[in-house]
Amino acid sequence: MSNPTTTAVVVKKRATSGDAQTRRDRMLSINLAIPSIVLLGFAQIWPMIQGILYSFQKGVMAKPSQGWIGLANYAKVLADPGFWSAVRFTIMFAIGGVILSYLLGLGLALLLMRPMPMRGFIRVGLILPWVVPPIVGMTAWRWMLQDQSGAVNQVLMAIGLHPIYFFNDPKWTVVAAIIAKAWRSFPFMLVSLMATLSALDDQLLEAAAIDGANAWKKFWHVTFPQILPMSAILWVLMTIWSVNDYETPYLLTNNSANARTMMVYTFDTSIFGTNGLGTGSASAVLTLLVLGVLAYFMLKLQKAGGNE
Repeated sequence: MSNPTTTAVVVKKRATSGDAQTRRDRMLSINLAIPSIVLLGFAQIWPMIQGILYSFQKGVMAKPSQGWIGLANYAKVLADPGFWSAVRFTIMFAIGGVILSYLLGLGLALLLMRPMPMRGFIRVGLILPWVVPPIVGMTAWRWMLQDQSGAVNQVLMAIGLHPIYFFNDPKWTVVAAIIAKAWRSFPFMLVSLMATLSALDDQLLEAAAIDGANAWKKFWHVTFPQILPMSAILWVLMTIWSVNDYETPYLLTNNSANARTMMVYTFDTSIFGTNGLGTGSASAVLTLLVLGVLAYFMLKLQKAGGNE
């Protein structure tokens, strides 16, 4: 029969040895990760710091630093009607794109969760807008939405309606940009929501059906509350991407003044504006602040949903 004291000593030595091995493994992991962390930090943080410094200076692309002028660049940006026009368009573009892409993604996700012929092929086909290069997708949309020769207006005139000049009327330009954005974004919503729906507890739906709930009540009172945390994260994340979107409005409208997001405004100001780099950097910093607020809310939603 073994001595209890000896057994306790052996167990303690093994635990100490295991703790030491864990500490060595942790230190090895940290040491291996440090070069990548330093490199990525330098590549991402340094340009951001440099952009913030440029926003307080006078300068152009050819000669970035021509003197410290304080908050003059910010005052110039905030006094520019073009900036506030970009802010208004960005808000409409982001909200409209998020709502339309979410509704489309959710509807298709609910539909594709049911058994149907060729379901796998349909799923792959619906993901294509997400992987098509933006210049290809937006060129196709521009061709379909152009004036009378466009496919959409050809259909409208064929059924006796008047053509819509999407890129001449500011209101229709916003609608066209939102539709194109939703087309690009709904596959991400679709994939995320399908993954969430596949993990739901079917017993709750069965219980609701036994209680006599119809399809709408089962969705609103059972399904939607369960997908709400993920939906909230998707809303905030897609809003961030929409605010940060450059390709969709620029390529679709050929840089129309009626469809400039804050990112497009920042680019144009940096390249073509007087004291361009300074005012463009100030606009970029203001955009960064907006994205930072949205990122904060996304983290809060993650915690509220238990996805820490």
